[in-house]
Amino acid sequence: PICPSEVSDIEVTLWQKYKDQGLVVWGIGSTGHNSETEETLREFRDAFGLTFPILVDQDGSVMEMYSQDAFEISPYPQDWVIGVDGRVAYVNTAYEADEIQAVVEEELAK
Repeated sequence: PICPSEVSDIEVTLWQKYKDQGLVVWGIGSTGHNSETEETLREFRDAFGLTFPILVDQDGSVMEMYSQDAFEISPYPQDWVIGVDGRVAYVNTAYEADEIQAVVEEELAK
């Protein structure tokens, strides 16, 4: 797994702050396109004290489906915010905490 500072920040500044207002956070680890295993994902989650669910994309199909549609290349990790209407409200390959928080607040206000 990569991006420890990002997931730690998501845990504190998004998940813990907004979960009681309806925010749902999922981490998705792909075991189909790299050396991650379900065990390394659990170890990563536990090492950083993450309490939001980490889903396992065993064959890489979720990563492939979204990566190819949004970007010319398949950067990893990616940040997605799905709005209350079920549509993509935000996507980025660089972690921009202020941008994500603004989108989350806007969506939760709907």
